[in-house]
Amino acid sequence: MEKLDILCVGTDARMTYTAKELTQYGSVYTYGTTDDGTLPHMLSSPGEMPVKADMLVLGIIRGDGLDVGMFRNTPINCMDLSPCLKRGAVVIGGKLNIKIIEYFSSLGFEVRDYLKREELVLRNTVPTAEGALEIALRELAVTVRDSRCLILGSGRVAGACAELFSAVGAHTDICARDLSALTAFAIKGHGVFMLTELGEHIGSYDLVINTVPAMVLRRDHLCRCSKKCLIIDLASAPGGTDKQAAKDLGIRCIHALGLPGRCAPVTAGKIIADTAIQILKERRNTDVT
Repeated sequence: MEKLDILCVGTDARMTYTAKELTQYGSVYTYGTTDDGTLPHMLSSPGEMPVKADMLVLGIIRGDGLDVGMFRNTPINCMDLSPCLKRGAVVIGGKLNIKIIEYFSSLGFEVRDYLKREELVLRNTVPTAEGALEIALRELAVTVRDSRCLILGSGRVAGACAELFSAVGAHTDICARDLSALTAFAIKGHGVFMLTELGEHIGSYDLVINTVPAMVLRRDHLCRCSKKCLIIDLASAPGGTDKQAAKDLGIRCIHALGLPGRCAPVTAGKIIADTAIQILKERRNTDVT
């Protein structure tokens, strides 16, 4: 396959490293990315794009409109980017909202959300868990080793956190709704109990890590927490913790979003780049060389 022309757009630190990874596949142009002095073809505006791109790679979208980020206090809008794309180009981004999907689709571009790709989600669990561990090491008044840690949820992130925190010596229990998932955790040596029993047990933990994107840590649960307990909420906004109740009760709660990009931007950037290329391989049914 011929070399690609790729446009990477976004102010998230991981996009800098996404762009670097993609340079092995062709010419990469960047707009709005952090300039560390090593990126080629940095644009001051989309209008400087000298060619039309085969692929547009966006960062994580935070809003619900057509803006995909800010650069020099100016919004980056999809309407400014679409003229930079070849006919039939693919647009790849994270948490793409319906307006962005419909806009690019209406122009004939293929739109893919990389956060819906299983391989990316699985690989992202590692920097997410390591980011949670970094927060615990910094914020807990006790060592993580020999601390009592409760993880809420039974999904991929919960599994990565359970493995990592157990590996550093924390006594790690899992609380979830799914009995079959809890059985799998129990086989691995974790203590387990159902979410309906949370109120009975939550008071004995130094650290609670929530991965459930629903309100599971309610005021009635938080009232039973130790005042020294630290809550790290990894669930997507708005999280799964009653933050006002935690504040009223004097319980520290950290809503830690975007940990891969914050704690391991190089790895996170590589994961996005690898996923982007895999999408192109599937789309063109051939290898990129």
